[in-house]
Amino acid sequence: MNAALQGGCLCGQVRWRAEGPVLHRVHCHCTLCRRGSGALVVPWITVERRHFAWTAVPPAFYRSTAKGERGFCPACGAKLSFTHDDFADHVDLALGSLDDAEAGYPADQIHGANRVSWLALDPHLPFRLNHAPMRPIAEPPPLAATAEHGGGCLCGAVRYTATGPPIRGAFCHCGLCRKATGGVAVAWGVWRRDRWRDDGGPTRAYAATRAARRRFCPVCGATVYFEAAGGDDVVEILLGSLDDPDTVAPGAHIYAADAPSWLTFDDSRPRWPGRLNEGSPNDTLLRPAS
Repeated sequence: MNAALQGGCLCGQVRWRAEGPVLHRVHCHCTLCRRGSGALVVPWITVERRHFAWTAVPPAFYRSTAKGERGFCPACGAKLSFTHDDFADHVDLALGSLDDAEAGYPADQIHGANRVSWLALDPHLPFRLNHAPMRPIAEPPPLAATAEHGGGCLCGAVRYTATGPPIRGAFCHCGLCRKATGGVAVAWGVWRRDRWRDDGGPTRAYAATRAARRRFCPVCGATVYFEAAGGDDVVEILLGSLDDPDTVAPGAHIYAADAPSWLTFDDSRPRWPGRLNEGSPNDTLLRPAS
């Protein structure tokens, strides 16, 4: 594939363009991608650096390992890129940052040992050699009302604690969540404010619409939670920011009609085309093409 690809962040400040062939297309389940994004899994495409350019304001960068660096928009927190010193000629681009998510379909999966235990994502896609999951898919047991869930950003500056089960939760497939995190499996859990504790670290807010503000770490760019305008009684946490996301699973898919056509889930959760409980679920969505 040699057609030019373009993309950028949620607010439009950071933009990129890539030409030449796409070298790799992959779903990554690693803990660093999950924590750095807030999404449960991050798909990446890899291009040659010589065919890539930032075309507007450049992103901010966070060194997530000794050899790895992640690019994000400092204004909206959208996740954009990853580079590794051992592969200096390559640039990985978060699929969610593409203008056309249809163009970013993955070919395989990696770091299956870190896959969230209940995540039944794209079962038709193979895992690379030595990257297969170590355990079967299983839904988590019910949560006790006193169970505490720690969480936070990739660099550790932002921390929180949520108590008990969420009052509701869902996979959101809207374009805004995809752009903000760079991922496609973007799951949220909603806790009452009195069941959530801010354990420190400043966040930066970005409002893509009048309805809500997305909170992210200004140091590493990780999106952590979401505040509805006028909804001070609840906090919507990205499940990918939990220390142990195996313990909390969403109950439905929402905005499933907005997902890329290649994205599939092998689960029985209801698939709402738009908002939760508006209209009727459509069980044909997020299923393999017949």
